[in-house]
Amino acid sequence: MKIILGGASNSRDLQDLSTLIGERDELTNTTTVGDYGSRSNQRSVRRVAILPPDRIKTLPFGTAVTLLRSAPPIVTDLRAWPDRPDGKQIQSDRAEVEQLLHNAHQQ
Repeated sequence: MKIILGGASNSRDLQDLSTLIGERDELTNTTTVGDYGSRSNQRSVRRVAILPPDRIKTLPFGTAVTLLRSAPPIVTDLRAWPDRPDGKQIQSDRAEVEQLLHNAHQQ
């Protein structure tokens, strides 16, 4: 699993991620009007990136793209852990772990 957040600036990394996410078909309709008012319609298909590098770079804060091997890319809304119902417990557990690590480092 890979989670992609916005804000990356390395253009090569952004292009690699865009390639990994994949492409989709985009239909384009064109109408041409001839000299005597005759009309010609043409439909063409082109391949475009699902998420181009510039869109990945500018993902809004709190948004990620989750990549799984067995599923298409998933746009994910993230929630800050302090806002979760168990946020106070997480904060307490975090402080306890940090204190244990600090004590172990002091010995």
